[in-house]
Amino acid sequence: MSGFTPTDQQNDAISYKGNMVITACPGSGKTTVMKEKIRQITPELPIYKGVIAITFTRKASLELKNKCKQNAHNTKQSFFGTIDSFCYKELIAPFLSRVWKGSMKDCEVVKSLPTPYQDYLADQYMKSPNIEDLNNDSGFERLFGDGILWMSSFAAIALKVLNESSSARRYIKAKYSHIFIDEYQDTSASQHQLFLMLCKLGLTSTAVGDTQQSIFEFRGGSSELLEQLIDIKHDFKHFEMTLNHRCHPSIMNYASRLLNPDFQLLEYEGDTRVHRAKIDGNLKKVGEQISEWVNELLSSGEINTPSEIAILARKTNSIKLFSTGLKVPHRIYIDSPLDKLGTVCADLYSDLLAFTFRTIPTAQDLIDKQFQFSNSKKYQVANFRKQLLHLRSELSIDEFVDECRNFAFSIDIDDTCDSDRVLREILECDEHLKLFKPVDKSEVQVMSLHKCKGLEFKIVFHLDLEDWVFPYKRVDNGDWDNPIYPELIQEKNLHYVGITRAENDCVLIQAGLRRNSMNEFKVSKPSYFLTLPQLEGLYQQ
Repeated sequence: MSGFTPTDQQNDAISYKGNMVITACPGSGKTTVMKEKIRQITPELPIYKGVIAITFTRKASLELKNKCKQNAHNTKQSFFGTIDSFCYKELIAPFLSRVWKGSMKDCEVVKSLPTPYQDYLADQYMKSPNIEDLNNDSGFERLFGDGILWMSSFAAIALKVLNESSSARRYIKAKYSHIFIDEYQDTSASQHQLFLMLCKLGLTSTAVGDTQQSIFEFRGGSSELLEQLIDIKHDFKHFEMTLNHRCHPSIMNYASRLLNPDFQLLEYEGDTRVHRAKIDGNLKKVGEQISEWVNELLSSGEINTPSEIAILARKTNSIKLFSTGLKVPHRIYIDSPLDKLGTVCADLYSDLLAFTFRTIPTAQDLIDKQFQFSNSKKYQVANFRKQLLHLRSELSIDEFVDECRNFAFSIDIDDTCDSDRVLREILECDEHLKLFKPVDKSEVQVMSLHKCKGLEFKIVFHLDLEDWVFPYKRVDNGDWDNPIYPELIQEKNLHYVGITRAENDCVLIQAGLRRNSMNEFKVSKPSYFLTLPQLEGLYQQ
């Protein structure tokens, strides 16, 4: 198994040949298990067949693909990518015209529906529409007829294609033998329906997830769907991977007791690696104190580079205030002004900046990303490729903006005014430009709890642990004596994710002053999370 020695839990999951659900705690090696299963399956397949491997992000899919292809392993006709990419490439683009009236030739994929097109639909669909929505709302087909495909509806459209096109069903069964879906706790109802349909077609199906890391319900994800699969015992065998190979046992004890007061504590020798600290002042003062600690950690040799340290916060405003006091080199991971713009042109400009600074390393990587939902002709892609290398030459701000505008025009984006303005703002701001540059080992990593999912660091400083800040708390009907936590389960999972990013040490920080909704600083009380009785004795002050 490519030099890999599995644990008994891992080996049981790798060896099983049927439909399965793997629930895997942080650091349990779930990506390695998926990789080993794929490498075990593919040699037995004919050259025209492969597996489907769905991951939550393009970065995760690229990492899994590269691991599966190590040592020139032939993955045959396997697909590695996100669920949206799979739906579009394998089902929507080749078969939708057989189901709905319209043509894929000039179809545009949009992340959000422009105002005129929103009126086509009978509902706003705050979460991803499902197959019942598509069947009951003719507006989706009308959108397609006018050349618009809304990305949020991809899973439901793909399922409709499978339901109504025998050619699509034959194609999928002929090309693929297995399907793997990672991060299943963040799967939407429509994606869940699609997964079950692919299983019904005869593809051996594996879902991998962890209900305790469900943090994207606001996007439509639902951990209950993972639990439903576990309950289908006649179709899916359940495997648990409970051994964390990343975190110090004391960190896992603390994180596990957070979610389960009855968790059987792990035995270990040495000091507890979870620390609590209350720092006087607001988050700017916290930044100044952590700067001193970072320098001490570097001097003592406890870390080799600052990039092994992460600062995690619940709120973007907390990150901004904290960073004003941070006196060591650092990288902030927040949405860029182009992300906030959220248009197709803004996405293109973001990719062009990332390519220029080599965060997207090759022209092919950029082309694969930019044209994944495109029907562009080969000559358009070739011309796009030729122009790309010019971006990495010495260009003035005006020249760079002109080049990006030309790229937009070359792929039929006509309105670039807002993106041009925002791009210019980014090029004139070093802090904004940092968002598009590769990680520098000399920089401490500063990010939100949502953005840290899937990452790991030697040392984690976890901010925002003040009452009213995290978890989210509100007052209903003026009843200040009985405030409520409306999102406590999701927030607790988010806290768990943050803690389990730490390998060696996790420092939980309460600032002495918190900023309220009126932008005033008030004396803080400890977060609800710091008052839980089951955590007593599991940390150092």
